[in-house]
Amino acid sequence: MRISLSLVVWTLALGIAALDTDHGAGVRRDSDAGHVAKIRIQESEHTLDIHSPTDNRQASFEKALKVLQQYQSSLKSHNMPGRYESQLKTYRDISSFFPKVAREYVQGAARVFSSVFGLTDRTAARYASHRRNSQPKGVKQAIQTVRKLAERGHEESLFALAEIEMYGKYGSALELDLAFEHYQQLADISGNATAQYMLGLFYAVGLGSTEQQNGMSLLYTTLSAIQGYIPAEATLAFKYLSGIGVPVSCNKALSYYQSVARKAIQYYNSGPVMGRHMPDYRARLSDDNGGAYGVRTGPYSLHKVVNRKSFDELLLYHQQNALKGDIKASMTLVDLFYHGHRFAPRNFALALKYLRQVNTHLFTQQGELRKGLVQSEVNAAAQAAGMYGIMCLRGEGQPVDTAAALKWLKIGAKMGHGISYNALGVMYQAGIEVPPNRDRAIELFKLAAERRHQGGQVNFALAIIDAMPEIAHENLRKAAEKGHILAHYHLAELYSGVAELFSGVNGAEMQCRMAVASYKFVAEYGDWLHSPIPSAATAYQQGRLDAAALSYMQAAEMGYGVGQLNAAQLLETAARRNAKSSAEAAGQIGNGNVDAKSNVEDGQATAVASLWSLFKTREAHVRQTLAYWTRAANQDMPDARVKQGDHYFYGQGVEQSSEKAAAAYTIAAEVDANGLAMWNLGWMYEHGIGVQRDFFLAKRWYDKSIEVNDGGKLANYASLARLCVKYVWAWLSGDDVGESPLFFAPRPVTQEEEDRAQAEAGADGREGQVRNINHYEGDNYVPDDWEHGAGALDTEDMDADEEPAEEDESLSGNLFFIALFLAAGWMFLPFR
Repeated sequence: MRISLSLVVWTLALGIAALDTDHGAGVRRDSDAGHVAKIRIQESEHTLDIHSPTDNRQASFEKALKVLQQYQSSLKSHNMPGRYESQLKTYRDISSFFPKVAREYVQGAARVFSSVFGLTDRTAARYASHRRNSQPKGVKQAIQTVRKLAERGHEESLFALAEIEMYGKYGSALELDLAFEHYQQLADISGNATAQYMLGLFYAVGLGSTEQQNGMSLLYTTLSAIQGYIPAEATLAFKYLSGIGVPVSCNKALSYYQSVARKAIQYYNSGPVMGRHMPDYRARLSDDNGGAYGVRTGPYSLHKVVNRKSFDELLLYHQQNALKGDIKASMTLVDLFYHGHRFAPRNFALALKYLRQVNTHLFTQQGELRKGLVQSEVNAAAQAAGMYGIMCLRGEGQPVDTAAALKWLKIGAKMGHGISYNALGVMYQAGIEVPPNRDRAIELFKLAAERRHQGGQVNFALAIIDAMPEIAHENLRKAAEKGHILAHYHLAELYSGVAELFSGVNGAEMQCRMAVASYKFVAEYGDWLHSPIPSAATAYQQGRLDAAALSYMQAAEMGYGVGQLNAAQLLETAARRNAKSSAEAAGQIGNGNVDAKSNVEDGQATAVASLWSLFKTREAHVRQTLAYWTRAANQDMPDARVKQGDHYFYGQGVEQSSEKAAAAYTIAAEVDANGLAMWNLGWMYEHGIGVQRDFFLAKRWYDKSIEVNDGGKLANYASLARLCVKYVWAWLSGDDVGESPLFFAPRPVTQEEEDRAQAEAGADGREGQVRNINHYEGDNYVPDDWEHGAGALDTEDMDADEEPAEEDESLSGNLFFIALFLAAGWMFLPFR
């Protein structure tokens, strides 16, 4: 595509241009629409004049936009969480489990099953037609008004139209090629930063009919970033950090991440005292669907989350107990409504209601503890006093009341509450309701830090950093380990300063990388201003999987690990369908000439079919899926490394390579303790595919898979049975099967036993390699009963304190094992 003259002029003027980054950004996703239960739109209200001068055109646009926003609000009331969850489950090819002579028939049967129960040309085409025909006529007229205004060069209408076509807003179907044209037109007219960024996204991913071009993507993204557009800055930072289309450059990544992080912290500090609340929890779609493979494959593969039904039952249970005066239940509700939950948005009024109930029960009117309280009630009283003081200080659920805040925070501090110490220190430091007293503030911050309160650790570190830098650094490090955003930011500032001061000296590169890691954390977890994830989650809950995939891909290009994981999950949902039928069906999307009759079953299937419309070819679709699995794997997302290995093993989106598949499985098995990767390695060693055939390593990996993944025991035992039969067959055939009998050899030493032996010998253990399953959940993650209700993951099962049951390795036990499965050996013949 040619670069217009205006684009060239714009490029030459980069050092001078200072355009408003919000220029023309009259419509941004769906966040500007209010919540309305149901809107009935009257056609007579939408006769708009678009032939008038500029002022009247603006009025016409605003009137049309109001109609569209009202309609969008009505759609939000019809979210159906979980309706499309079954579409995201991933299934594996089981044909390799059968003999070679039977595999072709098994694969043929699978294709027939897919064609019968999967997509058809007709259902895929119904998707776009149904979405168009379900729009009220008033909405159609409003969109048509916006389209005509855009044709006449009205920039806000041009931007709004591009957004409608890009994300399928207001019940419209996606029209990516038209969206690209309108973004291109807007970028040429005014150099709109958002339009330039979106063009960069098109070229980076290869959306629609656009060819993937890293050079053009870099050009447009850079043009947008120069204007300070945060998503463009984050995208460039990740490109330079990972070497995507550009040489790896820590310094450039540092520069862009630093800019994003500083804007985030500025916004954080612009809120109430002690900063804003962190953004909402980022759900991994795989968690809601039993994991990327539909099952738990290892200790880190799945965060078990409570479903809506269980959550409602838990909520009702705690509310009933709170009415009976149960302090623990009341404090649980305070914590829930203060921090918020994906099924219960933050509600300060309700939190304050339950908090006052607790205070009334535990304190007298003079603020003294009631007599006869047990220790658990005393602890709850300290927490309640601190929470109430903070809510008074910040004006949450009530007007700001600094006098009440001082009173209750002193009560909490007197009882040794860390949060109270920190908040009271802030009041003394800033002179709120008390004379400023820096020494007293430092004393209180130190007391809070000693009680491991992250805010206290940060404030104490900042207060003493000049006098005691080592102690300050240690406190910042401890707070950063707990995910405190200010700790990460100030550590990044320290590391970046050292890297800049000693540029070119040994160690400067390491300081740079440490700074980038902390800035990246701030940029991604303090993303109030630029995150595409909330709109992606909304689209997913509404069943608009195509729009959800686009927003998650945008997050993926910005470097979000959860965005890469979710984008790969959604794209693979379509890739695992019948490739030929879905590709042909997706080619019909947008024609609007197919019968619009539809139902829930068709909606579920066609929502998945619409994902094919995001790319020009199936090859591009699968290639991008692999790219996101790989990037997610590099950020330690669960199961992503195994998925990467699957793509190499089957040659999907990449040249087939069993060796690279084995390498990916090995990383997942050794680093992530992934049971499925261990099983894959056992199978590959058993058959000599990608690795040299080795019965002993095959058995070892099967045994280790059983140890880490209880859910895969049946498959592993079946595989061990087959391995036994194949081992006997190879031994009888005179093949080399090793020096000692396979199933009569001593039991392999477990990793725990190896660690214990190394510890006794004075060697370093593996403690530093153990990863926290709740890592990077942010301040809003509440690892309590709300996420561990009925059917929740029992983390005690993953503790290493319990010794695994010793297996009977005696001769009789192994003979019984062989005899038990030998009858099923015919399934695995022939063995070569």
